[in-house]
Amino acid sequence: MLTELQDDIEQFNVLRDNFEALNSEDGDTAYKLALQMIVCADRWCEIALNISKYSKDLENSKTNLYNWAYHKYRILMTMHEFCRVVYRQCREEMNNSFRNEM
Repeated sequence: MLTELQDDIEQFNVLRDNFEALNSEDGDTAYKLALQMIVCADRWCEIALNISKYSKDLENSKTNLYNWAYHKYRILMTMHEFCRVVYRQCREEMNNSFRNEM
């Protein structure tokens, strides 16, 4: 069970690094990241739900672990929303540029 949690932490760190490297003009990458982040956020919601299992293995309080998992979930949701905004803006700019060419 702890190896799964380590994999989830690693996936979170990779998504966070990719988010930090995101260019505001790269709509395709923003879309892909938004999809990955919503899936990862769902996983962290599941982790928060099953936190009592992890607290026994990690010998830590349920409250502390729940707050930690919920914090990861909220970060992912915030990054997801930002990626959606970037994607939407890129899409609108592309549509506007095609209209002006006609």
